[in-house]
Amino acid sequence: MHKTNGLARFFCLIFFCFSCGALNPTGSLEYQPRPLPLGPLTIGTWLPTGMDEFRFTDTDRQLLYELGINSVQWVQRYADKNGTAEEQLMAFANSQGWDMPVYFEPPGWTAYDKLHNWATKAEFANHDSLRQLVQDLYSRWRNESAFSGYLVGHEDYNKNNYASLSAVVKVISEIDPTYPSITVGRLQDYQDIDFFLAKFFDGAGENNIFQHEHYIFRGDLPSKGPRFQRRIDDLVLGYDRVIRGLEGRSGRWHAIVQVQSEERNGYFYYRKPSESEIRMQVGLALSRGASGVIYFLYSSGVEKLTDSKGEIKETRVYEGIVDELRMPTFSYSAVKQINSELTDLDLELRDLHFHGALSSRKFLANRYVASITGVAEVGLFGDEKEVSHLLVVNRWSHKLQKILLQLRIIDDTGKVLAKPRAVEVSLAPGGFTLMPF
Repeated sequence: MHKTNGLARFFCLIFFCFSCGALNPTGSLEYQPRPLPLGPLTIGTWLPTGMDEFRFTDTDRQLLYELGINSVQWVQRYADKNGTAEEQLMAFANSQGWDMPVYFEPPGWTAYDKLHNWATKAEFANHDSLRQLVQDLYSRWRNESAFSGYLVGHEDYNKNNYASLSAVVKVISEIDPTYPSITVGRLQDYQDIDFFLAKFFDGAGENNIFQHEHYIFRGDLPSKGPRFQRRIDDLVLGYDRVIRGLEGRSGRWHAIVQVQSEERNGYFYYRKPSESEIRMQVGLALSRGASGVIYFLYSSGVEKLTDSKGEIKETRVYEGIVDELRMPTFSYSAVKQINSELTDLDLELRDLHFHGALSSRKFLANRYVASITGVAEVGLFGDEKEVSHLLVVNRWSHKLQKILLQLRIIDDTGKVLAKPRAVEVSLAPGGFTLMPF
């Protein structure tokens, strides 16, 4: 990434003041969020074995291998002579050294179709068989090297379900404290965000993972201009909510990154993001301490939503990283290139902690940066105590941008010198870079 964008390296200390803290005009810090450790970066994709039907040939295996991922998730309920879809994908993930959270319950359990249903059935939280079901699931997958957790929630926004989710998470953590529970949704859509986060993370869920989904590239969204930037504001705001919600908790979060186009009943609902727009989403997520990037979605196909009578109420047509014939779309090469850069970046980022972020759009007075000229987001990273790295993101996905930062100089005694130092960073459209000391 560094060579691709031709970016200079430099060091500075800057700090973002979260809404739950305060930063006074003199620059003295009144509040410091606890640094969040990142660990190895998860790079994954949804629905690698097809959407409307199971598809997993040698071609699929080669395409997934070359894509540069290290994680796969979400499969269909399917079985043939080679085993269930989950078993077949797990075997391939094992061979590649990837991660794979499980999605379906063990064979023989059919009352609750998918694991995420556990979180939506209040009566199931106290079901006598819950502990046995989790034990069976753990026993089935514990020896698989790719096994990496339990997908127990998906867009479960109703607050009446949060207690059930908490009970499920608690049972899983008691039987298997090694692997996390994982839930997926857009954080701002939960009816009571604080209550949801407390039920999912606190107590038994300290190591759990929240996967935040937010698709902003609607069919009529232009590729530049004020309206485009307002949608980027929305995306960043959602990421900020997630990281504020993790404050004081040891959980992690992944960003679900939009790569798909989607038609709904013939209407062009989402357009496919360009390579620079995909790259920008990834950079913005990393600037907010994401420890994973999950692309939605790999496969293409048709989804038919039905009402209570079984009648089709909406037809959705998706195009992902590969088309319905399993041929790469332009998104494939884009994601492949980004993933190769992420693999290199991970070697530097995984040992760091996230300390906060700074935005040029709503710049906060602070001790370390006097100003930012340009349209950019900046993430702050370091060890458990101090910031040592910056991750700078170009919010223009249509144009190269030179970002000028006026950095305050701090001497060995901690005194801020009067004259800032100017540092200019050139970033490709939607580009980002990690800059160490």
